[in-house]
Amino acid sequence: MGVPMKEEDVIEKIRFAELRLANFLQLNHGDIAGANSSERQQLLQEFFFHLVGVTEVLAQLVNEKRGLGLNSEEVSIPAVLRKLPSTDSIKTPLNLLYIKTMRQSLPKDPYSDSGYLFRILNYRHQVTHRRRNPFLFRMGSMPPASFILDPRDENSEASKKSVQEEMQYMFKLIKTKCEDVLKSL
Repeated sequence: MGVPMKEEDVIEKIRFAELRLANFLQLNHGDIAGANSSERQQLLQEFFFHLVGVTEVLAQLVNEKRGLGLNSEEVSIPAVLRKLPSTDSIKTPLNLLYIKTMRQSLPKDPYSDSGYLFRILNYRHQVTHRRRNPFLFRMGSMPPASFILDPRDENSEASKKSVQEEMQYMFKLIKTKCEDVLKSL
């Protein structure tokens, strides 16, 4: 049995993601397209690793605080949701932090919260585990750097928003939803 989880563990993981976001946004003085590709890839991987990781730490915390008895190696948001009683007030905010991506299509609105959540999880998988580059760089048009909406699909469109704007929104989305779960604990 390991050391019990604390709310501070979740908050610390949020800070790690925020730090990687800040590092990413400062690359090449904000010129993401012109930044060193290895540095850009590393910081992007670390940002998504920590951003998804905070939800996994949160699932561990809920498992322990609610006494669900899941083995720590089997804890995930879906596993915790299955174990929680249907009447538990934490189910709804926790459910808002998960969406299935495997063999699923990008949601119709990629800019909705569920669309962003899907993309966060998908980017983490694609960037960290498959080393895919999810960027589209444009010369002379705006935004100069954006994400490909679904890097698994070679015909996927690019986002109409800048990488910087989307990463900031993704961070805020996860942070806010995790804070909502922590308030319900």
